[in-house]
Amino acid sequence: MKLAAKLSLVSVIAVIAVLAASNYFAAQIAISKIKRDHEAYASKMASQMERSILDAWRLGGVEAMRATLNSEGASPIARWVWFEESVTSTTRPSATADFSTVVTRKEITSFVSTAGDGGHLLHTYYPVDLGIPRVGGLEFTRSLADYDRETMSKLIEFLLVVGLLAIVSILVVWFAGVRLVANPLEKLTAATKRIGGGDYRCRVKLSGKDELSQLAKSINEMSSHLETQKSAIERETRDKLLVTQQLRHADRLKTVGRMAASIAHEIGTPLSVVSGRAALIAKGNLSPEKVRQNAETIQSETDRITEMIRQVLDFSRQLPVEKTEIDLNEILIQVTELLTTVAERNGVSIEAALADTRALAHLDGGQIRQVLTNVMVNGIQAMEPGGTLFVSLSRFQPEKAMENDCSSFEWEIAVRDEGAGIPEENLEAIFEPFFTTKDVGDGTGLGLSLAYSMVQEQQGRIEVSSEHGKGSEFQILLPGLTREALTREA
Repeated sequence: MKLAAKLSLVSVIAVIAVLAASNYFAAQIAISKIKRDHEAYASKMASQMERSILDAWRLGGVEAMRATLNSEGASPIARWVWFEESVTSTTRPSATADFSTVVTRKEITSFVSTAGDGGHLLHTYYPVDLGIPRVGGLEFTRSLADYDRETMSKLIEFLLVVGLLAIVSILVVWFAGVRLVANPLEKLTAATKRIGGGDYRCRVKLSGKDELSQLAKSINEMSSHLETQKSAIERETRDKLLVTQQLRHADRLKTVGRMAASIAHEIGTPLSVVSGRAALIAKGNLSPEKVRQNAETIQSETDRITEMIRQVLDFSRQLPVEKTEIDLNEILIQVTELLTTVAERNGVSIEAALADTRALAHLDGGQIRQVLTNVMVNGIQAMEPGGTLFVSLSRFQPEKAMENDCSSFEWEIAVRDEGAGIPEENLEAIFEPFFTTKDVGDGTGLGLSLAYSMVQEQQGRIEVSSEHGKGSEFQILLPGLTREALTREA
């Protein structure tokens, strides 16, 4: 509807402009004709009067010329004027009258002036050569009352016509704008909104062969094309989901197979020990001391089987995360003290470097201890006697965070060993469940996998780098506690 109103306004303005220009040029043509007629009349009368005027000039000067003009009684009234005199109401029709054409070119000139009653007068000047430097001539004056009345009549007619045309134009343009423009545009707008909302079955029905109909046709073609693409994408998505499900199923089968094989290997050895020692006790040929030793061995192997089963259950069960404010420095100290005995038993030493300030974080302390324990034990077992395990805690500022928010940071726990390193072909598999390069009975391959899952649950990440013959380094990156979080908790 707004577009129709604009079209109506533009149409009315255009009609008024055309009619106004037409009337203006008609008025100019009319006044030009009147000037030409009056100049022709003045030229004819001046030619007839010029000899008597010159004779009067030679006999009595200006007064004699003026007396001659009055006696002649010429109509319209002619009077003598000097063109070089000062600008006054008696010598020139208006202050803007320019007599240069009469003076220099000796050509007849006309001016229009306004009388005291508001009417207009036409003044025509005919130059007369008196043979002296001073230039003068005859002034013929004519009333333009008829022209003014005709102009006023045309102006009234113009206003009436403009008013009538404005009303007709508004009605016609409004009707045409609403029917031919506004309604089709509303349909097109509604269709584009529906298409933008995902309804690609929407179609615009517009008859005709104008631009809006062509636009509707293009929108329909685009909608049809989008509908086809959407259907194709949905089919591809379903196919991908099906393939993904199949891959996940195959991966689960692979994991189950590896888990079964690993458990069979891991549990097989202690079960054989338990079976053998139990058989010895059952024969009754052992001394009480031997019976006690075999019973302790059976208990030790049973505990070993229990620990293996616990690790498998921990891996398969999603334990709830209980986050609290912790100091990672304290966690690192506790884990280092706990593993010192294990390291010494393997002939390895541990060097720990804490953060310079309190390393506050909002994490599950139990899971972080488990992660550090698994990673550090893996490093201890990867080294020969005499090696050193280096553990450090420092503040890490990601590049993206530095650009956007300086208060966002991470804590980096680096664990570096001096072992043989991890072969490049195994780097991508070390966090997979049940993957291990240790001998049967030395591990289930769940330690690093559990650590990886726990770090992810803390919205952190764990990365590894290794060089053959120079050891490996694990980087555990955990979200730090920002100033805003500390302020809120305070």
